[in-house]
Amino acid sequence: MKTPGEIKPLDRILEASQFMISGEVKERFTKNLKRFMIPKGRILVDLGQVSHNLYLIEKGVMRTYYLRGSEDITSLLVADGDIVCIAESFLLQKLSNEVLETLEDTTVYAIGYDAYRKLVEEDAYMAGLAVKLLEQHLINFTDRVKVFKYLSVEQRIEHYVNQPSSLFRRIPDHYIATYLGTTAATFSRCLKSINFDKNR
Repeated sequence: MKTPGEIKPLDRILEASQFMISGEVKERFTKNLKRFMIPKGRILVDLGQVSHNLYLIEKGVMRTYYLRGSEDITSLLVADGDIVCIAESFLLQKLSNEVLETLEDTTVYAIGYDAYRKLVEEDAYMAGLAVKLLEQHLINFTDRVKVFKYLSVEQRIEHYVNQPSSLFRRIPDHYIATYLGTTAATFSRCLKSINFDKNR
């Protein structure tokens, strides 16, 4: 059984839609969700565009990244069961300074900004669920800040590859390297000395 911290956002929403959301809201919610497959390598939000959709990932991997000179730096890695958008752009409907792209063929449920805003404003449970998801996002962000503040590069890499949610070996190492604040060469070198969690 999953502990609360291990339950993915999509699991929470599907659970809520089955047991806790009223029939009317459930119908509106499912009507506004569009399920489709996005090919690997597709840019969903580019620099200077507005993030119009919130994506619930059924299966696949996405990342967000920003540019530093000519180099792109991965800022977020998400996969099966996660929810993703360019948060500032989506919530404020402003131009994005990051890019959202797929790293695998990815199946998603998408909901547009207007439908999302209407749901959270008209239904107390959906509003509460949105707050819980935001809280979890803030907790995850805080945990990542602590990892960067207190762990060395080698320790950050070991910590990441041993996480149950790690995308190690699922996506190219250089995406993980920039996400962890290092280079592909350093990432590769550090892997040789890492103690892998056999229970992962």
